[in-house]
Amino acid sequence: MAPRPFRRRMECTAYCSCGYCCNWEWGLNVFPGRYLALLPRAPLLALRRARPSGHAPGRKWQLLDKYWTATPLRGEPYLGLTATETEPTQARRGLLHPTTWADPKRLLWRAVLPWRLLGRVGTVAADPEHLAFGTQLHVPGHGWCRVEDTGGDILGPTRLDLFYHSHADALRWGRRTPEVLVVPPGASRVDRLPGPVRGVARVADAVKHALY
Repeated sequence: MAPRPFRRRMECTAYCSCGYCCNWEWGLNVFPGRYLALLPRAPLLALRRARPSGHAPGRKWQLLDKYWTATPLRGEPYLGLTATETEPTQARRGLLHPTTWADPKRLLWRAVLPWRLLGRVGTVAADPEHLAFGTQLHVPGHGWCRVEDTGGDILGPTRLDLFYHSHADALRWGRRTPEVLVVPPGASRVDRLPGPVRGVARVADAVKHALY
């Protein structure tokens, strides 16, 4: 049976790409196979083991770099990518959505960079055992997002972690339990259309996300 969209109440937390949320730290590469970690509090410096990156083996040496601290990748350079090796993005409503006009200051800032007036599908971390990569989700109060990442604490069918660029915005979201629309891969209305019109419908769907 083909997958179908469904709704489920889910516990949604938020994270950003800061060192606290994503378990990385700055390090100075001044010793072979080691780096000098720059700590936010005493003792301020710590010598740690550096490991070659399994995700980017040809990555160039850098004097100042970011390193994983509390995951199986500990000691490897932190690339800032998701589990599917994409750049994480924050969900954003388009210019025509009513919530876009609810914050005039933010709207003015977005107008300074015109491309930021366009909507965007965001990144969400989920348990891939329950929500496959590529699953689309509509989270009320946040927007449309796509499962592209995982997390050690994001386990089970009712846990999500929403990506925000700002740590302050992530804290502002906090922890909520909205009813989420879940669209598994291949389950959207566009995917169920006949082949000849599917491409046109996908373009129209992308325009809708960009404007609304």
